[in-house]
Amino acid sequence: MKAICTTTDRGLEIRNIPAPPQPAAEDVLIDMAASAINPGDIAFLKRTMSGQVPKSLFDIWGVSGAGTVSAIGDGVPASYLGKQVAIYRSLVRTDQTIGTWCNITQMHHATCVILPDTVDATDYSGSLVNTITPYAFLKQAQQELHQGILVTAGTSATGLAMLGIALAYEIPIVSIVRDAAGKNELASLGAQNVLVRADPNFDQDLAAMTEDQKATAIFDGVGGDLLTRILPLAARGSTVYAYGYLGGDSAVSLHSSTLMAKNMTVKPFSNFASSTVQTRSSLTAALDEISEIIGMPHFRTKRGKTFRFEDISDAMKYVDPNGGKAILAPG
Repeated sequence: MKAICTTTDRGLEIRNIPAPPQPAAEDVLIDMAASAINPGDIAFLKRTMSGQVPKSLFDIWGVSGAGTVSAIGDGVPASYLGKQVAIYRSLVRTDQTIGTWCNITQMHHATCVILPDTVDATDYSGSLVNTITPYAFLKQAQQELHQGILVTAGTSATGLAMLGIALAYEIPIVSIVRDAAGKNELASLGAQNVLVRADPNFDQDLAAMTEDQKATAIFDGVGGDLLTRILPLAARGSTVYAYGYLGGDSAVSLHSSTLMAKNMTVKPFSNFASSTVQTRSSLTAALDEISEIIGMPHFRTKRGKTFRFEDISDAMKYVDPNGGKAILAPG
């Protein structure tokens, strides 16, 4: 079969490699429909993320995707066979794992969430990473006794999924967006508490809204100047969970006295380090719950342009002005 593989210097090249004949125990074979190129793919392959290349048979790249389960190994529930699934291979890593940028992939079944029969799998070709993250975050925030959530990147893929998770589980959520268009987008998805950064009343509205919604769990994907601005306004007892730096790598400026006076803490958040992903029974339960809600529009991958494997160089350079992702299709 055809596959996009990594070279020793983290380049990419197309190779013909053997298709897996049957899945290993606990694994599934998946006929791939599509794979979205996520920001993590680009960052890692450009060496802006440290660490070794995650192990994959034949060095096939790709951590996200969607397709149809064509075979199951010993120990896999029969409910997976013939079902469309969304994939995030980093959830469980085994020696038999095959990356998603190929015709037929092999994964542990706990890297997959079963999709509704009625959806187009391509709409979920980059979704599971952005869905498991807010799910795991919500579980951790609840364990740490937070009642509501403040999201700093409300229209990012993870921000949209966070809104979906909050609505599904009836958790108060406040979302920050850049402009009125972002507010309208979230409103169309059911958001009621949205703050526009450019609004002249942003500061006072943030203070009032976070207090009213008890939004003390701050999921921050922006950092920098925005975080510097909002921390003095956030509700007492807030915890900042640092997840990303869409606002650049500028430092956060805040006196420790402010943190102490408002009983605030700052800590990193990683879905990999969460109890949801670290504990196999919790991960299985999470995937089952996500399967029940993933048909919501909040979890769909925003499509940009679709590329053939042969056009991988163009796909890696693609930038959609509306935030859509490059999609790789094996056909």
